[in-house]
Amino acid sequence: MSTVYVLGAGASAGYHNSYIGETSPVSKNFFPKAVKVMSWHNINGRNFNDENVTYNHLFNFIYRFWGIKQDCIGSSNVEIDMEEVLTLLHIEMEENPHCQALKKACREYMLLMALTFDKILYGSPCPHHQKIANSLQPGDVVISFNYELLMDNALMATKSWYPGDGYGVKCNLLSSEVFTADNSSAVHLLKLHGSLNWLYCTRCRQLFTAVETAGENIRFICNHSSRVLCTHMGCRHPLIPIIIPPTMMKNYDSMPFTQKLWRLARTALANAHHIIIIGYSLPPTDFRTKWLFRKAMHESTVPKKVTLVNHATGEKLQKLIQQYSSLMRTDDVNSYPTIAHYASTLS
Repeated sequence: MSTVYVLGAGASAGYHNSYIGETSPVSKNFFPKAVKVMSWHNINGRNFNDENVTYNHLFNFIYRFWGIKQDCIGSSNVEIDMEEVLTLLHIEMEENPHCQALKKACREYMLLMALTFDKILYGSPCPHHQKIANSLQPGDVVISFNYELLMDNALMATKSWYPGDGYGVKCNLLSSEVFTADNSSAVHLLKLHGSLNWLYCTRCRQLFTAVETAGENIRFICNHSSRVLCTHMGCRHPLIPIIIPPTMMKNYDSMPFTQKLWRLARTALANAHHIIIIGYSLPPTDFRTKWLFRKAMHESTVPKKVTLVNHATGEKLQKLIQQYSSLMRTDDVNSYPTIAHYASTLS
């Protein structure tokens, strides 16, 4: 029997060690935060190499549909939801499939998202993620719907998890080898929507990531360049980012190993005796995740204990507990308000 963690956006929101003093964006406040950090090109000695990057096509699209100019986004009372923006952008592309401005707006959106999360979450390691990572036992699994690297780096620091096999799919290093062929992971991190550090070669079908040395530690880094080339057997084909964009109509075919990761997640949930869900509130449109939970419970013969870590209170919290009780087919559900409160219970 094993423990499975399920991480949603609320798990990232509990990170407070950002070098620029920001907290992780969520869908409803992404654009004000993105506009704020666009002019931050160097943070704590790290250069993000985006001095000449502009997002004109993306912000022109937002102005057309929301009537808000880029320099007014932070002060506007109109809410611009990041999922809604990309969903409407994709619908508009279906209506105008040959429009280059829309294609450029979509590429700018993905770059803005990657750089915003990377800048805001750049800082010292998260103590809460680290405590969770240190508590994991062989066979435990972390399922994440987040793109960021807080748990990736926390697991790397345990010295018992490695990117080569720890993601559930083979992942090669772009930089010089820092692990031996004998390194194997005791736990798995399954990132079902992809990851900001993943780059993929469509020619030889290899997945890559980059790491850097920070003192005595090794940590993942995001490479946002469009000029990174495949290093597998001299391929040299351009690599592409691997994430499933945050739209209401998520295209799971955009990630070539989606089925394998979701199958591993389903098996892990079915076999788990304890499921800890941090910052994931079951959005009404996320039918695939509800399918994942229900399918896993149908296949399970293991009684479940569920722990919710969620800032909801009162009736909203009770409704969430009832939802998870139904999904996981158990009455053994308890809750904590924040990831900090939960992490404090771990030895």
